[in-house]
Amino acid sequence: MKPIRVTSGTAKNTKLNIPEIEGFKAVQDIVKQSIFSILGDKVENAVCLDLYAGSGSLGIEALSRGAKWCDFVDKEREAKRIVLENLAKCKFESNCELFTKNAVKFVENAVKKYDLIFLDPFYENTSHKFLVKLLENVLNENGHIVFLHGEKLDMKKLLAETKFKIITQRKFGKSYFDILSL
Repeated sequence: MKPIRVTSGTAKNTKLNIPEIEGFKAVQDIVKQSIFSILGDKVENAVCLDLYAGSGSLGIEALSRGAKWCDFVDKEREAKRIVLENLAKCKFESNCELFTKNAVKFVENAVKKYDLIFLDPFYENTSHKFLVKLLENVLNENGHIVFLHGEKLDMKKLLAETKFKIITQRKFGKSYFDILSL
């Protein structure tokens, strides 16, 4: 697997460690650059949530670009260990909290609201209806969700019974991302 790095900001070019989790795939630099180019100044001082954090790459990228806080959530202990290592490399340990929890359970019990939410689940998993409905309760009014997924996920169908609108969609090979808002 190609090494991943922070693409911009205060931790630019810092190489990030990758968790040894079966099926894990890192977000390509070109995809991250596209996401953050679209988000632009919405990242500045944002409170972020990185669900299915894996390496923490998306949340760390947001912190590097001026986000003030990020909660990292992944049910895998290996992911938590790697995210901690990567946060230490980038000197962001004081701007975050890590949770070893299932994404749905975390969101269901969350009391905090977020400006930016990053979702990068395994692409084979396409059953996110309950999670997406719950995200309506934790996204700030002018917030955005960045949802990375594979070609099997029907985003329009997934959002049918929610208040979310698709702001933009992008495709990179077999990877897609949609940016959503309320």
